[in-house]
Amino acid sequence: MSAQSLPDVTAATAPLDGRRLLHCWHGAATALLAQRGRLDQENVFPVADGDTGTNMAATLTEAVAACTPLRHAGHMQNALAGAALAASRGNSGIILAQFLGGLAAGLRDAERVDARALAAAAGPAVASARGAVAAPVEGTVLTVMAAWAEALAAACTEAASPDSLADLATALAGARQAAAAALAHTPSQLAALADAGVVDAGADGFVCLLGGFAAALATSPDADGALADPDAPMLPESLHGDHDPARLPAPPTLRWCTEILLEDTRASPEQVRGLLADLGDSVIAAGRAPRLKVHLHTNQPHLAAARLRAHGRLGPQKVEDMRLQYAAHHGPAAPVGLVTDSACDLPAALRERYQVHQVPLTIQWQEHEYIDGRTLTAADFYSQLGRSPEHPRTSQPPLPRFERLYGDLLGCHEELLSLHLSARMSGTFGAARLAAERTGRGRVHCVDTRRLSAALGLVVLGAAEALADGADARTAAELARDLAARTDIFVLVPSLEAMVSGGRISAGVGKLARWSGLKPLVSVNAEGTAAVRGAALSVDGLERGMLARLRRGKRRRETERWAVVHAAAPAAAARLTAKAADVLGSEPAWLMETAPILGAHVGLDSVGVAVTWRS
Repeated sequence: MSAQSLPDVTAATAPLDGRRLLHCWHGAATALLAQRGRLDQENVFPVADGDTGTNMAATLTEAVAACTPLRHAGHMQNALAGAALAASRGNSGIILAQFLGGLAAGLRDAERVDARALAAAAGPAVASARGAVAAPVEGTVLTVMAAWAEALAAACTEAASPDSLADLATALAGARQAAAAALAHTPSQLAALADAGVVDAGADGFVCLLGGFAAALATSPDADGALADPDAPMLPESLHGDHDPARLPAPPTLRWCTEILLEDTRASPEQVRGLLADLGDSVIAAGRAPRLKVHLHTNQPHLAAARLRAHGRLGPQKVEDMRLQYAAHHGPAAPVGLVTDSACDLPAALRERYQVHQVPLTIQWQEHEYIDGRTLTAADFYSQLGRSPEHPRTSQPPLPRFERLYGDLLGCHEELLSLHLSARMSGTFGAARLAAERTGRGRVHCVDTRRLSAALGLVVLGAAEALADGADARTAAELARDLAARTDIFVLVPSLEAMVSGGRISAGVGKLARWSGLKPLVSVNAEGTAAVRGAALSVDGLERGMLARLRRGKRRRETERWAVVHAAAPAAAARLTAKAADVLGSEPAWLMETAPILGAHVGLDSVGVAVTWRS
C-alpha cells in the first residue's frame, strides 16, 4: 500500500491553529466514512464481527460534529478528545479516542500545531493508546501508530523549518508512508490476518484517516479560503450499527458487549482494567481521570457496573446482546423481527425462543446511570431499594439505542414489529417511532400497546407466536392491538410511596392513603394510564378485591392466558398465584420478578396479575 499523493500546500506557511486543526480532523473523518465498508470487511481480529470501520468512523465523525471551532489548537484538540471518548464505540473506536486524548495531552499548551509540536505529542499519544489495551498485540493499529510516530519524529529532526505548514505537510506525508509500510507488514505478524488474506482493519483505518487529515491540510484558509463546516451532518443515517453479528464465525461465548463511561473518577486506566479482568475479555479502559471509557465483553455487566461504581460516577452506557443478535442473523425465528422494551415482563427463555429483542430503559439513581436489567439487575435493584433514601428515576431509552438495534435487525429481517409500553406512561414509544422513521424507511411498525409489565408480556408473546406461524408485520400489529384491548392487569400495592415519588399517583392521593391506612389495587385503563380500582386496609383485603374482579371477568369471558409478577415478594406471589389459578381455571404462563423499571414505580412487595381474556 502506498501513501496517497497529497495536494500542494506550499502556499500555506503558518502552522495550524485550532480552527484549521478541526478542519483537518473533519477531513480524516470523511476519509474514514468513505472507507468504512471496506474496513468492516477486513475486520478479522480480535473478533471477526465486521465493525472496525463503522466504529472508527462513528467515533471520529460524532466527535467532530460535537465540537465548536476554537482558535487555540491545544484547547481544540482537548475538546475533540473529550467528545471522541464520549462517542467512542467498540475496541477500535475506544483505542482511537485514547490516541486522540494522548495527542491532546501533548498539545495542551500549543496555540498552533507545527511539525515539532506534533512529533513531540505523537510518541506519548501512541503510548497512551497502547496503555488502553489489556493485552497489546503486534500487527495491529498499535504497531502502525508506533511506526507513524517514529517516522514523524525523524522527519521533524531533518526538516529545515519544522514550524511551517509546508514542512508539517511534508513530515505527515513521510510518516504516512511509514505507516502504510507497517500496515502492509501486519499479516506477517498476526496469523489471523495471514489466514484471511487481509491487513489489520484498525491499522488500515488509521492510515485512511492520516490521508484524510493530510488532504484537508491543503484546504486551509491560506490555501483557498475555505473550510469544511464541522457542524454539517456527516454521519449517514445508516451508520448506527455497532458490530455486525452476521460476520461472527460462531456464537459468541460471552453475551454482552458492554461500554460504560466512568466519570468523576480518580482511577487510572490500568487500575480499571485490573478491576474488570476476570469478568470477560476485550477489556479496554481509555481516557484519563476524571473521565474513562470502559469496554468489555462479559456475561455479567451488572458486576462490572458495581465495581466501577466504587471508583466514580456511572455515566452513559451501552450493553448489547451479542448472542441474540447472532441468533437473529444466523437463524431468524421469523421473517419479521420482534422488538419490545424492558417494561415488558416476559421470561428470558421465551424471549430467546422467539428472538424477542428488548430496548432497555434508563434508571438514574444515587447520581449513577444504569441500563434497566443489564447494568442493574432486578436482584441488585430490590436489595438496595428498601435501604436507599433516594428514590430511583426512570427515563426512556435514548434514540441511538433504538437506531442501533433497528439498523442491525433490518439486516436480517424483512420488517420489524416494535411493541411498547403505554405512551401515557413513558416517552419510549415516541422514541421508537422517531427511530423507526429515521432508520426503518417504512419497514418498522411501532405499536403503543397501552399496557406494561406482564400485560405487555402477554401481548408480545401472542404477537411472537403469530410471527413464528408466518404472520406478516401488519397482521401481527393488528393482533397485538386486539390482545392489548383484551388484557387486564391488577397490582396489589402495599404502599403508594413509590407511585407518588415516581409521579404515577398524585401527592394528594398519597397523603390521603397515608392518613387513612388504605392500600390500593392499581390497574391500567383503556387509555394506558394508571387507575386505582379499589382499596383495602390490609393486603388480605386487596387480594380479596383482586380475586373478585378476576371472578367477574371470568364470568363474562374465558381465560386465554395469564401471568404473575412481583417486586421482591416471592411468597406473596406464590400464595396469590394459587388462589388466582382456582378462579381462572388454569395455571399461569409464568411467575417472575418484575423488572427494575416497574419496581421503581410500584415499590417493594407489590404483586400483579395480568390476564388476556378470549374474544
